[in-house]
Amino acid sequence: MTYQNYSLKQLQQIDAAHHLHPFTDHKELREAGSRIITHANGPFIYDSEGAEILDGMAGLWCVNIGYGRDELAEAAYAQMKELPYYNSFFKCSTPTPVLLSKKLAEIAPKHVNQVFYGSSGSEANDTALRLVRHYWVLEGKPEKNRIISRKMAYHGSTVAGTSLGGMDGMHKQLGGAVPNIVHVMMPYAYELALPGESDHDFGLRAAKAVEDAILEAGADKVAAFIGEPVMGAGGVKIPPVSYWPEVQRICRKYDVL
Repeated sequence: MTYQNYSLKQLQQIDAAHHLHPFTDHKELREAGSRIITHANGPFIYDSEGAEILDGMAGLWCVNIGYGRDELAEAAYAQMKELPYYNSFFKCSTPTPVLLSKKLAEIAPKHVNQVFYGSSGSEANDTALRLVRHYWVLEGKPEKNRIISRKMAYHGSTVAGTSLGGMDGMHKQLGGAVPNIVHVMMPYAYELALPGESDHDFGLRAAKAVEDAILEAGADKVAAFIGEPVMGAGGVKIPPVSYWPEVQRICRKYDVL
């Protein structure tokens, strides 16, 4: 049975009754009904009413080469027939991720030579948090477990990802963020620069907020700093050029990942 057997109204009713959506007012969803996207091609998506929509978000920023790519569908079909799934636990692997890891290591900077695969950014950041804390445990410093993030940052929708992010509304949904995660000012000069302050000086001041948080907690307690190069979901906020080099210098100074 395919969706063509159902009217738009029926699909909307079933969707509202059984499908839990993220970031959605479900009262409004029940009243207005969801937009049903049925197919896509290139940069365009199409809804059940035939409207053509330019997908400026690229799905959720992940459809980087467009929809309807035959070569991707054919590669996926061939892999599904040969070996649709196997885990990588317990010293097992499969050829495809082995060779992809080799390719990624070849094109990445030399110090980036290990790959962990996840199904989403949220899952990847959960894993990063776990790896960072485990690293310091192995170094004999389990107390070095605090993470510094930024206000209005977005790092996923799982419990850990939401806590790493700096959106108060999402923290309230949890009843509070995971402990030992600190959020400092975002590096957004348009909103936070002082009168007459240059972008360069603001970038250094925003980076100093990271240093201040490290010193307040104690460098022996801070495990890592996490930050989006450009803050996406928080408003596409681009930091000044001076910001990231100074953050890197500060993290290296205090042995913070």
